[in-house]
Amino acid sequence: MRILLTAAAIGLVIKGAQLLDLPGVAALAALLDRGEGVANLAAFLVFVVGLAIGGFLWWLSHRFFATLRDPTIAAERIAQLRELPMALPEGTIRALLALIVGLVGLPILLFANALKLDAAIAGYINGIIMSVFAFYFGARTGGADGQAARQLAGALATVQVEAREADARAAAAEGRATQAAETATRPARLKEGIAALDRHLAAAEVLVKVLGPALPLGLVPEGAARAIAKARAAADAARAIAGGEITESAVTAVLEAGRSLAGASPLGGLLGKAAGALPAIGGLGPAAGVALVLGLGWSLGSAEYRRWRARILAAPYEAGLIDLGLITPTSAELRLAQSPIFARAFAGHRSEPGFHATLVDAVLREDAADRLWALWGGDATLFASREELEAGLDEFRLALLAEQAAEDIHPDQVASVARTLGVAPPEVAAVQAALTERRADATVEEQAALEALVMMIGPLREQNVDPAEIAASLPAIAAGAAP
Repeated sequence: MRILLTAAAIGLVIKGAQLLDLPGVAALAALLDRGEGVANLAAFLVFVVGLAIGGFLWWLSHRFFATLRDPTIAAERIAQLRELPMALPEGTIRALLALIVGLVGLPILLFANALKLDAAIAGYINGIIMSVFAFYFGARTGGADGQAARQLAGALATVQVEAREADARAAAAEGRATQAAETATRPARLKEGIAALDRHLAAAEVLVKVLGPALPLGLVPEGAARAIAKARAAADAARAIAGGEITESAVTAVLEAGRSLAGASPLGGLLGKAAGALPAIGGLGPAAGVALVLGLGWSLGSAEYRRWRARILAAPYEAGLIDLGLITPTSAELRLAQSPIFARAFAGHRSEPGFHATLVDAVLREDAADRLWALWGGDATLFASREELEAGLDEFRLALLAEQAAEDIHPDQVASVARTLGVAPPEVAAVQAALTERRADATVEEQAALEALVMMIGPLREQNVDPAEIAASLPAIAAGAAP
């Protein structure tokens, strides 16, 4: 029936056109053959594409607000939308940008002669279209997660399941404690003690069970596993009594277990060790500075978090780390000027149409060195060796990453994490420097401690456990937050 109705609608349109004596396809073809009206036709096509894109955006917005009003969707799932760009499924914005560039650029490119476009402009438009589509399909075929995340995925799955079960048991215990409490203070204190205990357990179990086997001996205290087992037993016991009579001794036992785990937690020792790898951050103590950096990484969005991790670990480039859509020809030219090797090698190519788009597209690929060597490696006047080309590639990538990461951390974010730690907020410039600089006298153990803490943030983000709240109760922070 739908096919029949569609055919009938098309027939009515054709019949109406005949009744109105409108020019047919043959007249339009004759007009195009004479070269008249081609510019207007191209403008009309671009206008139709713009209307279609506007309608598509309206449809996306309508679906999004309908989702927010749906009472059957849990609030936790709605909260997860904050990790996505414009609260849309991952890849939607990238696909939409590729459609806009393709659907608007292709009519202009096809009618370039009729529009009397300069050959350089046409070549530049062609370079933009090819770069966008090459980057889009390259990103779709590449892995979304980094190598470190893939190594931890299997081990963290068990930790995530246990954390969700622990959260469910804690919620049930809080409800039973509210109904059966003898006083107004005991249920609140019990709830606070269990939550603090769960936060410490989440961080300690990731460090000891997941990352511990890969760390050098001595970084994780020998008694950490026993302290975790005792704290887990205390938490389970507290949940068991939460539905019955809550005594003062039970509340005290939970609070003592939390303080005991905080004193024996491997997190405190690693914070002290990792402080030797970072430069001083304002007037903060060494451990408080590391805790501030970790808290900022936890609070960032998904894209900002990946850039934060890559900068602090000096990790190799991974696909999608730099957003090609945010790189303009002007910014690419500026970053090229900040890369000494590439600036010298490509001094004679900067004025070529589409050069910067071609360079950026190649640089952001995983096989960038091979592509660049195939394009310009044969010219001995550009690069003395492949090693020099690879060194220039690293310089240019770092310049692009620094440009996009410069706006990731804001003063209000620094102030929020500092309030959680109970310290004075430092300048953003000092925090930015700590993300990229390392102390020259840092030992292997100090570097390993910093890397372990950074890798811990990923699982804590999955469990929605703020590392700053954990660090605020540690002796290393309470005793050394400020000089």
